[in-house]
Amino acid sequence: MNVGQPSSWNCDQTEGPNPEIEEHRIDVEISDRVKYWIGSVGNAKEGTPSQNPWPSIPKVPDQMLRGITSSDFKKFYEPRVISFGPYHHGKPHLHSGENIKPLCAKEFLAASSQSIEDVYKKIRSNIEAVRKCYDTNAITKYDDQTLAWMMLMDGCFILQFIISGGGGDTKVLRKHQIPLVESDLFLLENQLPFGVLRLIFETADILSMEDKIKEFLNIRKPEGTSVSEIPLEKAAHLLDLLRSALLGSGRGGDKKMISKQQQPEQEKQELADDEQEKQETYAHSCSCRRMKEFLSFQFLFPIHRFVQLSRKKESSSSQDNNNKWQTFRHIRELKAAGIHFQPSATSSLTDISFESHFFRGYLKLPFLLIDDTTKSKFLNLVAYEMCPDAPEDYGVTSFLCFLDSLIDHPDDVKELRSKKILYNYLGSDEEVARIFNEITHDLLDLDVYKDVKDDIQKHYDKRVNTWIAQALHNHFSSPWTVMAFIAAVFIVLLTGVQTYFAILGN
Repeated sequence: MNVGQPSSWNCDQTEGPNPEIEEHRIDVEISDRVKYWIGSVGNAKEGTPSQNPWPSIPKVPDQMLRGITSSDFKKFYEPRVISFGPYHHGKPHLHSGENIKPLCAKEFLAASSQSIEDVYKKIRSNIEAVRKCYDTNAITKYDDQTLAWMMLMDGCFILQFIISGGGGDTKVLRKHQIPLVESDLFLLENQLPFGVLRLIFETADILSMEDKIKEFLNIRKPEGTSVSEIPLEKAAHLLDLLRSALLGSGRGGDKKMISKQQQPEQEKQELADDEQEKQETYAHSCSCRRMKEFLSFQFLFPIHRFVQLSRKKESSSSQDNNNKWQTFRHIRELKAAGIHFQPSATSSLTDISFESHFFRGYLKLPFLLIDDTTKSKFLNLVAYEMCPDAPEDYGVTSFLCFLDSLIDHPDDVKELRSKKILYNYLGSDEEVARIFNEITHDLLDLDVYKDVKDDIQKHYDKRVNTWIAQALHNHFSSPWTVMAFIAAVFIVLLTGVQTYFAILGN
């Protein structure tokens, strides 16, 4: 037998063990270390939802920190005036904020007619639930009493800040500190479990504390969307509540994502059933021929199946869209193709739609205000959506990716400003364009708005739309050119009528 000949895979050989392979077989001893690995595989279980009654408050995921400097982290993810929770507690630059907390706690407890001892006991009795909300490494250095007192001081400060109208009526904060404290309230690593806030205000002698919280978020909610539609019982923390308010109660992105995910489920199930049946067939035979059939299935059948699914998908998409790839790059190209921009009926981030009428298209986008806190809030919202316990709709991330696909140049921002879609309080369109490009850097677009993109692409691919749009822009971009065109048409008509009657008279 030749050494290079793969006799063990030759299906013409007689079935049975190969004596040459048996001769070269080496007995390998399983060490304790390998036995431990084997045991870990045998004991592996699927992740189960946390049994903690309150959702966890994670740190910023590593993928969001990749490539950023320490100064960037402090600027966008670290509190500047006051800390809430254990992650940034005790840092030197936040010591002044610790001195403010007792004064706010005193004001809130007095206004709510509560005893500080009673509130402390309620938090202390739920301290295990509090511990499970935070990262273990950050919480171990605090004993139960210290952690419960931290929750009491931080929770009272937050609630007092809210009932004072965002700090406007409190005497312990100076005016320049108020917007900084508000920004600190919506940092991912600076959150308190909403369950802790509920423990503090549930027996407070304050008229509907939940309404006060909703009023506090009122200026951040979408127009036409009531925050009262979002039940506070489902809120993990204030950042989660802000996210729900921005997305609105409709959550249009959820429906699109669900439909996209459910579509291939039957095909996946069919493929899994076929594979299981084939593996069971192999399990009952150890012959070389069956081995070859099994390997052929494992490698060739998935490829064949993939080709079938790809052809089916291309056939389906070709009926809806001549080109499945997005070729438009920014708003200027869409405008040149006759697509106009309008503000949506609401400011919900999911309220995005596109309509095509002959050679004109209308893309409706939600109202968005851009200021100094916009980047920090969006970065923390995106970081929250990447955490394991966060909602799975990726509503904010998908919106930002979609908007980034439209904004590539300051002129794109200028166009959205002119249509009253973006309100720029930064003063520079270049800065706004840069912000969206930086926020979405390395983010994966889940194509929640694929239907909208496909409709835009279908309109964009019609060259006649571009020609008509360019002609209208070049020749009818001002009232004077329109009036000149009407006058020219009127003169031509008069000349034609005059010529007709002249010929008729002769």
